[in-house]
Amino acid sequence: MKALRTLIRLYINSIFRFPVIRYSKDPRERRNAVAGVVAIGTIVAVYGGMSGWLTFQLLSAGVDASIPFMMAAAMASLFTLAMAFAQGSATLSGFADFDTLMGMPIRTSVIVFARFCALYLAEAIYAAAYLLPCGAVYAILRAPAWWFYPAFPLMTLLLPVAPIVIGSGADLLLSAAFARSKYKKGITSAIKMIFLFGFIVFSYLLPRVTDRFLAAPADAAMRTAKIYPPVMWFAKGAAGDVPLALLFTLGSIAVCALFVFVLNKTFLPLHDRMSAGYHVRNYRLGALKRSGALKAMFTVERKRFFNSTAWVVNTVFGSALIALLGIAGAALSGKISVFLRTTPLADHVAEAITGILLFCATLSPTTSCAISMEGKQIWIAKTLPVSAKTWFAAKLLLNLVLVGPSLLFTVTMLAIFYRGFLTPLSILGLYLLPVAALLFTTVLGLFVNAKLPRLSWKSDTEVVKQSGAVLVMMLICFGLVVISVLPMLAIGSDWVAIAVSAAILAGAIGVYLYLRNRAEQFRRNL
Repeated sequence: MKALRTLIRLYINSIFRFPVIRYSKDPRERRNAVAGVVAIGTIVAVYGGMSGWLTFQLLSAGVDASIPFMMAAAMASLFTLAMAFAQGSATLSGFADFDTLMGMPIRTSVIVFARFCALYLAEAIYAAAYLLPCGAVYAILRAPAWWFYPAFPLMTLLLPVAPIVIGSGADLLLSAAFARSKYKKGITSAIKMIFLFGFIVFSYLLPRVTDRFLAAPADAAMRTAKIYPPVMWFAKGAAGDVPLALLFTLGSIAVCALFVFVLNKTFLPLHDRMSAGYHVRNYRLGALKRSGALKAMFTVERKRFFNSTAWVVNTVFGSALIALLGIAGAALSGKISVFLRTTPLADHVAEAITGILLFCATLSPTTSCAISMEGKQIWIAKTLPVSAKTWFAAKLLLNLVLVGPSLLFTVTMLAIFYRGFLTPLSILGLYLLPVAALLFTTVLGLFVNAKLPRLSWKSDTEVVKQSGAVLVMMLICFGLVVISVLPMLAIGSDWVAIAVSAAILAGAIGVYLYLRNRAEQFRRNL
């Protein structure tokens, strides 16, 4: 039991970096850790506020309590499932410390259970953000029986278990199935991208689903129960059905125990299979290619990017979403145009397109973790006979190459098919503002990562999902979308987008010059 507590504590500290905040004498490391915790807290607060407000609206309208519980539980389960599928195998089967752990007098079952607990804690915080405000609002408005107060938090803690098991189990099976394939990174990344696209499409359709749910709650409840029964058990149990509450609680515990048992039995064979990798047969050394410094560094950066499934899934998603938006917008332009002409939205097409493109183009720049992905091999970059300016330029170029073409393609498609709603000036702003925002977030992401690097990590998921630089940039990008679109809506002039573009572009140039002039100092201090 002591070994289990120690391992869980180590994994928690690795995720949230509390010892760095408390004991580190390096101000930069402390700022990085604090920024990560603050960003997580902000995201949790936003989720909680949205869930609590929706619950208040529904309960005030006299809706049955099981309806908001079911909606919150469904969203929390789906979000947890998506995140567990995206990063479950990296936490459960990360073998960077395998030799160290297996050389200690600790049972394999303890290691497996500790890793599951670490994955659970990383995901449960977001699920709790959806559910706890929902329960608090219900307790204030409906004054339930005394047993609700201990039972609801317990059920909230158990809700993420099944989605984590399903998502991480599917991720493990996927990784093991293609472990010895030459193209395992590309295949697994493509499958995860398709899954996450489905998640995003569902999120866009959620308002329609919610309206249908409220229009016919009984019918919607039956459909939800058929798709994923635990959501119904949770909702009905939280609203007062004690047998269903017990069924949900005991079922979640049983699923957790069964998954840990199976993972314990397959942990060593899984390690052997996933560590074997792919070996080229009949390898022959041919002619060595020569290239300039920037092209060589860009090639290294590109290979590092596509060799990390977590990095690809987390960052290419915005670029792929932009291209999908252009294709879908062009294919459905007829229906969308007819709809727009019957609504007041016809006067704000430019603002709507700009806001969507801004969000997608700045969703998660690769530069926000490009330096951190160097990890403990940072000494190689610091000793190469390549200037820091070139090293930085390769990292900036990667994000521009990944996002820029799809952004220009989509802007062109939307400008052509929706030209009836746009003026020449608004079309110019449609090009300038997203491109300026892309340039700004690209250079700012590298600056933030240089200030908040995380070079000590065991899994790239820690960098891509949990590092302070990534979370800080996520909040900055959300804020950039808001402060860019609001003036356009408030003033209503086509010149506003051009003016905002000029201001953002000036900021991008300023940050780039600062990085360029102090590139050697930044690299030396890493």
